[in-house]
Amino acid sequence: MENRILVLDDDPGILEAIDLSLTYCGFKVRPMLSGDNVFRMIDDFEPDLIILDYLLAGRNGGEICQDLKSDPGKKNIPVIMLSAHPEAAVKNAQFGCDSFLPKPFDLNMLVNEIKSFINPEPIIIR
Repeated sequence: MENRILVLDDDPGILEAIDLSLTYCGFKVRPMLSGDNVFRMIDDFEPDLIILDYLLAGRNGGEICQDLKSDPGKKNIPVIMLSAHPEAAVKNAQFGCDSFLPKPFDLNMLVNEIKSFINPEPIIIR
């Protein structure tokens, strides 16, 4: 069974790069450009891991992560926060994120970070 990853980033280029890379690595990816209906999508898609951009229109990724981690049915889903915002790394702990990667990031680092949560074998994108 493919591991399911929900990716929420409002930058179409970053979202596409992540989607293509993770699909290539054998993950089933559900990309989202907006945080609207993210909780309904989580209920429908049942992701094994969520990747969130910190800076989003409306509610930021930190707020979304806090809500996820306070929901008993969703709190065990690992969340990786991505951001170029300098304060996001500092605030990562208060949001309850499981990991943080600063933008720009290396796709191999992202894939290996994902694998550390859902499959311990490293994968290298060539």
